[in-house]
Amino acid sequence: MTKPYSTLAALYDLSMDVDYEEWVQYLLALGLRHHHVPRRILDLGCGTGNLTMPLAERGYKIMGVDLSKEMIEVAKGKAVAAGAEITFSVGDMRSFYLPGEPFDTVISGCDVLNYLTCEADLVSTFSAVHKLLCSGGLWFFDLNSAYKLRQIYGNESYADLQDGFGYFWDNSYDDSHDICTMDLTFFVQTGEGLYERRMERHRQKLWMPEKVRELCGAHGFSLHACYDFLTFEPCSAESHRWQLVLEKM
Repeated sequence: MTKPYSTLAALYDLSMDVDYEEWVQYLLALGLRHHHVPRRILDLGCGTGNLTMPLAERGYKIMGVDLSKEMIEVAKGKAVAAGAEITFSVGDMRSFYLPGEPFDTVISGCDVLNYLTCEADLVSTFSAVHKLLCSGGLWFFDLNSAYKLRQIYGNESYADLQDGFGYFWDNSYDDSHDICTMDLTFFVQTGEGLYERRMERHRQKLWMPEKVRELCGAHGFSLHACYDFLTFEPCSAESHRWQLVLEKM
């Protein structure tokens, strides 16, 4: 069993069926709805840069940070290929700090905060982001919802076969701790028709909007809104993903 994204990083963009342009347009629309025009953005938990790149292409000054060096290497490769001048760095969202001019906007997309499986880590991340943002700056992040983690992922199993690789995805949900453990088994083609088996374990914690509101009050943020993802409707029990908007006070 290897660490998360050690194998998935190279296969991530091939495995995801996501409209990142729509996602970026939604984030920018959220900014306008909350009277905020981003200028200097930090993509904290940027993965392979799927939100970072479209924002850079629109002319925003943006930096990408992720804990996985494998994901960052993929993101750097994409930026070089596109001729985009983006700084990507390996860093831990719980402690990342960059001296100098603060950011006016932080985004943490693709349920990255669900990977923080204890409250101390979530608190540390709130503290880190508070130091990175200027006063009045906004933090946009999304969470996998209760419905998605308990019902969609839950104790289900999935499988997929693509050109050059396949995988099995086996989930188990711990109701006592509200943590979903996802065991991914990859079979990756290595040459001469042979496949190598590699395994990763991912764990995601269910964080409810009420907990986010509680932490905001204790750590210098105001929770402006919690929406059903890609809408401006209040978050609901049926949503797969919740989008939150926080302001540094």
